[in-house]
Amino acid sequence: MRRLLFWGLSALCVWTVQARAAGDQAAGHPTASEQAAQEVERFTGGDAVHGATVYKRYCSGCHGTDGRGDAKTFMPHVSNLTTKDYIEFIPDSFLYTVITEGGAAVGKSGFMPSWKSTLSDQDINDVIAFIRTLPTY
Repeated sequence: MRRLLFWGLSALCVWTVQARAAGDQAAGHPTASEQAAQEVERFTGGDAVHGATVYKRYCSGCHGTDGRGDAKTFMPHVSNLTTKDYIEFIPDSFLYTVITEGGAAVGKSGFMPSWKSTLSDQDINDVIAFIRTLPTY
């Protein structure tokens, strides 16, 4: 009896999820896999060469020209963007949020400002592409 109840509830859950996905798709809402694909697409295609120019102007004052956070400015404890086994695991979407919303938005230093009113989405994607070219240590 328990097994029959378990399978019945499992089938109901699967049917509900499938029906909801079909309803979302029929209503023009993207499915979860389509949303994931859109997120990947959103953070690809950055121009690292242009990103280097933007980074030098807006980011190197604190993060240093090499991304190691040793710019010797007024900002203490600036994140090192080249820490091996750390930066490789940070998703581009996280970097995008930090750059657009500032450090406090993700539990990092509130000294990291929001750049969303200064940089375009493409500029931010270009900076992320440039950060991905920095050697890790």
